[in-house]
Amino acid sequence: MLKIRKAEKKDVAAIRGLIEQLDLAYPGQTFDNFWVAEENGKVVGIADLKESADIYFLSSVGTDAQHQRQGFASEFLKELLKGLKKDVYLYTIIPGFFSRLGFKAVTRPSILPVREIFNCSECQPEKCVCMVKKP
Repeated sequence: MLKIRKAEKKDVAAIRGLIEQLDLAYPGQTFDNFWVAEENGKVVGIADLKESADIYFLSSVGTDAQHQRQGFASEFLKELLKGLKKDVYLYTIIPGFFSRLGFKAVTRPSILPVREIFNCSECQPEKCVCMVKKP
C-alpha cells in the first residue's frame, strides 16, 4: 500500500535519485513542493505540485523502475489531486497516460511557466503537450 505525503528534508536524496533515474532534472529545480509515494518506508514515486493564486502546476512526476506499468503512478496521482479546488496544469510527452486521469490537452495559457525552463529542448519538444485537469 502506498503512503502519499508531502516530502520532507529527509526525502531530498531519494527525490534527487529518482529525478536522475527518470531524467526529470531542470535548471533551478527546487524541492519545496514535492510530494512522495512511499512503500514500506521507501520513496518509490515523486511529483512536484506548485500552487499559485489561480492554479496548480504539476511536474517531475514519476515512479522508480520497479513500480512502473503497475498502476502505482495512477494511484499516486489520483490521491495527490483528490480534492484540489483549482485547475491543475502540466506539460507531458505521455498525454495518453494523463488523459486516463482526466487531463485534457489545451493551448498553453500565459499564466504557465514556459516549457523551456524544463529542458524541453533536451527532451522531445515535438511531442510535448500542455494539459489541464479541472476540479
